[in-house]
Amino acid sequence: MTVKTIHYLAIALLAAAVCSCQKDPSTSSLHRDYLVYTDHDTKTDFAAFETFYVPDSILIIGDNKQTLYWKDEKAQEIVATVVAKMQNAGFTRTEDKAAANLGMQLSYVERETYFVGYNNPYWWWYYPYYWTPGYWGDWLGWHYPYRVYYGYTAGSLLIEMLDLQAPQTEGKRLPVVWDTFIGGLLTSNESLNQQRTIEAIEQAFAQSPYLK
Repeated sequence: MTVKTIHYLAIALLAAAVCSCQKDPSTSSLHRDYLVYTDHDTKTDFAAFETFYVPDSILIIGDNKQTLYWKDEKAQEIVATVVAKMQNAGFTRTEDKAAANLGMQLSYVERETYFVGYNNPYWWWYYPYYWTPGYWGDWLGWHYPYRVYYGYTAGSLLIEMLDLQAPQTEGKRLPVVWDTFIGGLLTSNESLNQQRTIEAIEQAFAQSPYLK
């Protein structure tokens, strides 16, 4: 073995020794971040929609069997953010639900965890919440034209966009053409929670450029 070869080997061994002494990257800081998941029906032409309707309150999903709504100033700020982002995308808000092309429904998971499978997308089937399919019209259930399977944990916000002008074929299933799941919003600081929620909604629309 030549001196030159020994020199290169020594450098390689030194590098390996340094790397072996380094700790693996810590993932403990990931809890400080929130998750923004979005999905949509790739066959939907969002440019074909003009108007949307959104309730003035947020549905609360928890362990209470009674219908609960979130209506305070923070809820209104969240709804207003959704409205603003929809308007920025070129849609017009209407107060006439029957005349709207799209329906926007917001849900906040307060405590429990729900799992959604695309085979049974009507995930609050056993809860008397006010935006059942009948809230939007003569519909029997939901239909996601794309695969949906994830969990909802405490502190999650869900926004679903419904196609209200879909043909009323046999079965009358109401298609959900876009949705977002926002998780990891809860901290010990209520003001920070609200700030993260607003930022996450803005991110959901930012990563959905097809909503035009």
